[in-house]
Amino acid sequence: MVKVAFLGTGLLGSGMVERMLKHGDRVTVWNRTVAKAQALAAHGAIVAATPEEAVADAEFVHLALPDDGVVDQMLVRLVSHLPAGVLVIDHTTTSPAGTKERLERMAGNGVAFIHAPVFMSPQMCRDGAGMILVAGPTPLFERAHHRLTRMTGHVWFLGERPDHAAAFKLFGNSLLFVLTAGIADVFAMAAHLGVPFDDAVGLFEKFPIGGLVGARAAKMASGDLTATFELTMARKDVRLMIEAAGDQPLTVLPAIARKMDAAIAEGHGHQDMAAIVAGLLHRGAP
Repeated sequence: MVKVAFLGTGLLGSGMVERMLKHGDRVTVWNRTVAKAQALAAHGAIVAATPEEAVADAEFVHLALPDDGVVDQMLVRLVSHLPAGVLVIDHTTTSPAGTKERLERMAGNGVAFIHAPVFMSPQMCRDGAGMILVAGPTPLFERAHHRLTRMTGHVWFLGERPDHAAAFKLFGNSLLFVLTAGIADVFAMAAHLGVPFDDAVGLFEKFPIGGLVGARAAKMASGDLTATFELTMARKDVRLMIEAAGDQPLTVLPAIARKMDAAIAEGHGHQDMAAIVAGLLHRGAP
């Protein structure tokens, strides 16, 4: 029976704890809102009164906290209370700069610490589906690998660069947010045109736009602005979209229109619509 401390039992943390308990781990939990931790007692978790109590005899400490500041405050509290040899695994979505500094600081303090943010919903956490990203020293990843594999469908080790998992987590979330904003604008057009939302999104069963992301991203990453969808024609389509929304509020299309107008004014109208970020693409990858 592996002794685990889990600090932060919100939506994702609770799902992860339930999964660990099903695998027979002995899990001691702590959460700032006590009721959220106590709810896990019915699944077999031990509820600690303080983080220090939770980690007292742990072999692994998992964190799923709100942000960089809370993680840092927690580590300040815990660093002198962690058992020898314990591995701390942080699932919090944090800034790349803060994560880099944190991993280096923990290594300097003699604490085994890796960053492992997730692309998982609460239900995925319970089911062991989705993906965990990991960055940190290879020996620590190897210690954690078996545990992380039991938690999710796929574990992606991004190497020892300490900020890589944090960066890739932000990359993924950025597309999720843009997708959500795009759906909001589809709904704005549908509302003005009198098309039921369910009918409007039915388009994406026939036109699976998510499958185009990889090809378009690869084209842009190469800096290729040869037109497959000319910017001037894309701008015309955006005009039609804004008109189709009527007086309904739009989320992202007006900002796209402004970027397109600026790129056309700079002489990129005949190039691919990716020319809205031509300056960035021409600078190339670091």
